[in-house]
Amino acid sequence: MHIEEYLPRVVALITHLRLPDGPSRMAQIVEQVIPDYHGRARVEVVETTVDLLLDTGHALEARNDVDVIICSGATSEFLRRQLSIAILAIRMGEYDLIRALDLARAQATKVGIVSFQHEHPELQAMSSLFTVDIRQATYSSYEGVRQQIHHLVDDGYRVVVGSSTAVETAEAAGARGVLALNADTVRRALEDALAICRSRQQSLIQQQRLNTVLRNLSDGVIAVDAEGIVQSLNPRMASLLGIAGDWARGRPINEIVPGLDIGNVHFSAEGEESHIFKIADCTLAANVSPIIENGKPDGLVITCQEANAIQRTERRIRSQVKPRQFTARYRFEQMLGQASGFRVMLDLAQRYASADATVLVHGESGTGKELLAQSIHNASPRQSGPFVAINCAAFPESLLESELFGYEEGAFTGSRKGGKAGLIENAHTGTLFLDEIGDMPVTLQTRLLRVLQEREVLRLGAAEPTPIDIRVIAATHRDLRARVRDGEFREDLYYRVNILRLVIPPLRERPEDIPMLAQFLLTKLSARTPTSTAPHVLLERLMPYLQQYSWPGNIRELENIVERAVLSANVLQDASTALELQTLFDELFEPPSIPSPQAVAPHLAQDLRSLSRAQESARVSEMVERCEGDMDEAAKRLGISRTTLWRRLREAKPR
Repeated sequence: MHIEEYLPRVVALITHLRLPDGPSRMAQIVEQVIPDYHGRARVEVVETTVDLLLDTGHALEARNDVDVIICSGATSEFLRRQLSIAILAIRMGEYDLIRALDLARAQATKVGIVSFQHEHPELQAMSSLFTVDIRQATYSSYEGVRQQIHHLVDDGYRVVVGSSTAVETAEAAGARGVLALNADTVRRALEDALAICRSRQQSLIQQQRLNTVLRNLSDGVIAVDAEGIVQSLNPRMASLLGIAGDWARGRPINEIVPGLDIGNVHFSAEGEESHIFKIADCTLAANVSPIIENGKPDGLVITCQEANAIQRTERRIRSQVKPRQFTARYRFEQMLGQASGFRVMLDLAQRYASADATVLVHGESGTGKELLAQSIHNASPRQSGPFVAINCAAFPESLLESELFGYEEGAFTGSRKGGKAGLIENAHTGTLFLDEIGDMPVTLQTRLLRVLQEREVLRLGAAEPTPIDIRVIAATHRDLRARVRDGEFREDLYYRVNILRLVIPPLRERPEDIPMLAQFLLTKLSARTPTSTAPHVLLERLMPYLQQYSWPGNIRELENIVERAVLSANVLQDASTALELQTLFDELFEPPSIPSPQAVAPHLAQDLRSLSRAQESARVSEMVERCEGDMDEAAKRLGISRTTLWRRLREAKPR
């Protein structure tokens, strides 16, 4: 039902000691006002006696078409305790009484005013302005109004102002009655009644909309009060629980859902708690949230889903979202540097981007191999396709195989239903970036060679290969020729990936680029960390050391140094000493000249990269022994990362 079509039904209920022969004065006043509400409400006048008041009220309630009853104060007080229908009192205002007093003073010099429950102090304050003697009296029941009027009459008050009941009682006692209620009083009562109806109708419409939403939710929803009694539930919840909705309302929640005890619910910071429980053969996942009224919990709302439905949805979302994660963010414009060797490499990479042959990128850790690979992808005809990157050294062999090549359903214990496409398949129409390919297990190199030669991939457990259209960019920090000689890398795979070759120069060979890179990194860090000019000043002081440093961690290490400068600059200020700088940035300075049991001999401070691989490994082992197995200290004194330290230790082991 639309609110525009709704016409509230209001009954003006007038109570008498005895029914008059025709319409009473109060009824005539209401009938006079009714035309003003044409098209806004349906107003009906009903007159009854005090003796029949309760029966009349029940009859009106049973009709189910009455929205509000308006009546005098005593009548409203009585009916509110007996009926569930809305009851509104027609109340006398001071202005109504003043007009009634104006009529009464023409009839007597002593006037009694009889009101329901409360006097009117304003009239008492203005009593000196009136030419009549005024006495106010209050009542709270029909017997009370009789007693008050008899007292007034006995004291010589021959005119009584009040409601229709008070007027009739006064006239029955031999006095004259003046009706205080008038057309304006009735209009105020009707306007209040219509406001109540509008508010109720709005609430009803909102409730109907809410019920419609709840009926159409795929989740089950149940609401309970503070005592744990079920107040409402939607059809989906009734279906999940296998119960009838009408049966569940009014019952304790632990009777409906045996596995849920609201007395033991402890809400998280997000205001909800998760539960898993079983109903028959169905496993349900429930979220329990508090209903807060006036800052205090007043019940709970419980939403439920089948666990299997959640798992199906999760798989569907993953299958839809995952390809969008295979994107390349970087472009050639973001690769900063003016060193001649770097610019030659970058120009060559831009020309390689338009080709579709496999590219092998060689560079030390932290030189930006993946950044270069993404730039090549974004400048290639495949830029609209996926960019899938995988670090061949970061996965154990068994996991790497399934991640790269995928598997069919039932290929191994724990394989998911429907199987899974591997990363190579996900790169279809795009670029596959194989980082640290030099560390790929030899057994997988054979399978990868077939992918590169045949451009097809065979899932684990599959009988038929899947054709793919990909471009491969591989990267490594290792000497692949040496790996081939040592039997750790297939020679045929080496020639397959080493078609187009790019070598990223290390940062120590680009000292002229360090100021530009440091400034760029400082600007990037300042965007998320409020800074002053102090970091710029500190970097200026450090710049000679930055340009002389060997940078074993390359640009990644430079970023760490710049971030350290940002965080420490405000502490050091301009009063920093060389000792303070050396303490904070010790890797940039020469090792101490005074030897100590834990210090490095001067001949060990030379750049490890100037030694042969065997010498490097031997020096690393020696340093670990000197530092009594402290890997962090050994890496720090050698000027290399912990990852490089572990790699050198592995190479030092006898084969």
